[in-house]
Amino acid sequence: MKDRLPELIEPLRLARTERILQGELPLSRMARLVESVSAVTGDVEVKLSFVINERNLPCVRGHIRTEVGLQCQRCMQDMSWPIDNQFELMIVESEAEADQLGEEIDVLLLDEQLISLSGLIEDEILLNLPIVPKHEAGTDCANNASNDVEGIAEQAVTPTDKAETKDKAKENPFAVLAELKNRKD
Repeated sequence: MKDRLPELIEPLRLARTERILQGELPLSRMARLVESVSAVTGDVEVKLSFVINERNLPCVRGHIRTEVGLQCQRCMQDMSWPIDNQFELMIVESEAEADQLGEEIDVLLLDEQLISLSGLIEDEILLNLPIVPKHEAGTDCANNASNDVEGIAEQAVTPTDKAETKDKAKENPFAVLAELKNRKD
């Protein structure tokens, strides 16, 4: 059985003492995640290493692993979405510190000494959700071809429409302007 993780942590103190937290958190405690996905069951496996890095900056290196339910936007069926992500966050106490690190560095901005561990992990899970969830190409997505946007557009165009479209494409779009110019001369 995995260790039970604390709800509140003090990241700077943990980094200075180079602590490792490992265990599981219930997904059901993460309200924003519950609202963003179609199903959450089980826990998220968490391993966090709080260290002072090579640049002498406090940071947290983490690894999370879980699975959430999403609705495929192609077939509208439920699907399982695995999350297996490693991350590194520099721990800063002000916006000025974050700005000095640059935009390419991910930061954990501390508003207070204590932060919610569930909130930190929830943020990382949310960042790993796809913008538009879809089954992977080539998988058994219900109505895979028929719900494809291109497939719908292709089915909506009849053969006579295609012929008319080709004729219009051959017309010069500036022909009307040429006629107007010739009328003034």
